[in-house]
Formats: sequence, structure tokens, C-alpha cells
Amino acid sequence: MRQTPWILALGIFVLAFTPLSAGAADRNLAGCTDDTASDDTVIASCTAVILSGQQPDAMLVTAYKNLCLARNDEGDHDRAIEDCDQAIRLDPGYGQAWLFRGHANFNKGDYDSAIADYDQAIALGWDAAASFVERAAAYHRKGDEADAIADLDQAIARDPNDPTAYFIRGAAYQAQSDNDRAIADYGQAIRLAPNFAASFYRRGVLERKMGDAGAGDADIARARLIDPSLGK
Repeated sequence: MRQTPWILALGIFVLAFTPLSAGAADRNLAGCTDDTASDDTVIASCTAVILSGQQPDAMLVTAYKNLCLARNDEGDHDRAIEDCDQAIRLDPGYGQAWLFRGHANFNKGDYDSAIADYDQAIALGWDAAASFVERAAAYHRKGDEADAIADLDQAIARDPNDPTAYFIRGAAYQAQSDNDRAIADYGQAIRLAPNFAASFYRRGVLERKMGDAGAGDADIARARLIDPSLGK
């Protein structure tokens, strides 16, 4: 059958633009999954991936999870939770989506929901030291120091070189008035991170309280040299 000119023209149009569309799709996939991309790039790229309607569920899970993380970083915690909800709906066994939803709930101040999310993430195998540190931070914010310390013991057993774990455990011991252990943990945090201003400051306050004004003043001065906003 002889093709009319407009059909031939349409064929040329499709051939001209199909490679560009494929290229754009590849760029969106790359931007959505690039750990070094900016939050704005991740949000735009992952949104395009989802709206394309062309990706399998496994890719959609990744897109929603990465959207959740990027929006949480930008302070849009409610939408971050919605995105992680979608990832979990598509794959309830994907522990990292539970972990990232925990981040968003923690940043909202909903510590009970954050702890429940961290519980599920850890149960699903996301049981690295950082998961226990984050759950411990939520327990500490609730004033549940015993559970916070138990989680931090787990974190330190997995990674004995994480200064944040020692710092939060020090804060939990301090809340229990176990000042010797608190000072020891702040000291270990400082050994691992020599410019950890908050550890210097908290150790200094405790040293003063325990009668060692010289050491306390020196630590507080060092803390304020690193971070002049401390104690103001």
C-alpha cells in the first residue's frame, strides 16, 4: 500500500524523537539512583520515573524510597512518609524503606512511630550499627535511657569506632546521673572525633559538677572554640 505524505512524516517524527525519549528516561533513572545527586535532582528524577508508568515494581520501590530520603533531607517529612508508605506497600519486606520512614518520623518528633519503624527495619536485616544508634536516639528523646543504652551497646559491639554512639550513650548515662560512665563515653567520642564540640561541652559541664573546675573550664573553652554557639 502506498503511504501518504503525512504518514511518512509521522514515521520520521517518531524515529527522530524516540531516541531522545529513551535518553531522557535513562537520565531520569540515573538521577533517581545516583547517591551523589542533589536532593532536587533526586526528587525530579524519581518523580519522572514514577509518572512514566514504564518501570517494574522493583524500580518503583527504589524510586519511592529515594524520594522519601530526599524529601526528608529537605525537611518535607510528611511527604517523605507518604513516599516510604508507597515503597512499603509495593514491598513490605524492604527494610531500608522502613528505616527511611523511621528517619522521617524521628525528624517529625514522632518517636514512637520512629521506634516501630526501626524495629521493623532491624527485624528485616537492616541491623547495622547505625540502625541501633538511630533507634537509641529515639529512645533517648523519649527519656527511655535503659533501652537507649541497650541499643548503643549493640551499636558499639558492631562498630566500636562510631563517636556518635558513645556521645548518645554518654547523654543517656548523664540523664541517669551515672556521671563517671557519661564522662568516659564523652571522652571516647572525643578520642574518635577530636573536634566533637558537644562532647567537650557536656564533659566539661559534668567535670565542673563533680568538682573538677579546671578540667571543666578547659573542656568548655575548647568546645566554644570549635562551636561558639554552645552554651548560649
